[in-house]
Amino acid sequence: MASRHVCHDKLLVSILLGYGNGTFHGQVTYGTGNAPYSVTTGDFNGDNRTDLAISNFADSTINILIGNGDRTFQSQVTHATGKSPISVTADDFDGDDRTDLAVANKGSDTVSILLGNGNGTFQGQVTYGTGNDPNSVTTGDFSDDNRTDLPVANKGSDTVSIFLGSGNGTFQSQSANGTGNSPYSLTRGDFNGDNRTDLAVAN
Repeated sequence: MASRHVCHDKLLVSILLGYGNGTFHGQVTYGTGNAPYSVTTGDFNGDNRTDLAISNFADSTINILIGNGDRTFQSQVTHATGKSPISVTADDFDGDDRTDLAVANKGSDTVSILLGNGNGTFQGQVTYGTGNDPNSVTTGDFSDDNRTDLPVANKGSDTVSIFLGSGNGTFQSQSANGTGNSPYSLTRGDFNGDNRTDLAVAN
């Protein structure tokens, strides 16, 4: 197991390989774009090796680093996002067993969807409007239809936007749910054992 960490003032992503006892090897670093803020993992080219996607806040891009399976990564490939991407997550949005990406764009009040081609590359972004100042995005099935949906925490409007997935890579218009002040981060889980997906939001 490896830990990954972005250093947004150093333009780096750090890889720390685990010993399996709670301690880690010294970091190995890779260059990113300007002001990396968020990192997620997935298998973006179908080789059963872990790859990285990193959002670069100041560049309005994401970097894709394809893993070689030996703790090293290939040179970064860059894709455009909305303005000031602050959070990135990976899932399958169109049911083709290829990993796709969703990116919350703080500066443009949008979420970007980049569908994966299954070979480490992605299609151009499609954007959806969110609330004000989106800061976090995750995934889950919130309508019990076996399709991947998107919740987005909107710090500036004190809401969570829910985008229900259509199963083909597109999403319905957002519905807004009130939160506490300035929601900054969110995660999913089943908190009452009813097999329905719930949300926890840090305000």
